[in-house]
Amino acid sequence: MGAASRDLSGPPPAPPASGRGARGESAGIDSGVLVTRRWFDDRAPRTIRMNYANRARLLNLRWGFAIGVALLVALSFLFWPLAIVLVFALVFGPKLRAQLRVVSTNWLDGFDQAA
Repeated sequence: MGAASRDLSGPPPAPPASGRGARGESAGIDSGVLVTRRWFDDRAPRTIRMNYANRARLLNLRWGFAIGVALLVALSFLFWPLAIVLVFALVFGPKLRAQLRVVSTNWLDGFDQAA
């Protein structure tokens, strides 16, 4: 008869994985693993298993980062020409970015040792 007479009594097909290809797995603070990236880890990509202590350290870092951004926004209103210079120094300074990446790599090494 054709395609119109297919049996539709079975379960519908599973929907495709959303946004992450076929894996569909998540990684981050709220999951059991953290996958590092090259822009903040010299030894990337590596997978770090998260335990309670590591998750608490990352959540504290999240709060510290939020407070730091809020302070930078407040100070940029007071000293706006200096804020522009600071942004350009951070974005275009390869030595400063390399030093920050080394510091974050050493900090992430502490996660590997604690796990």
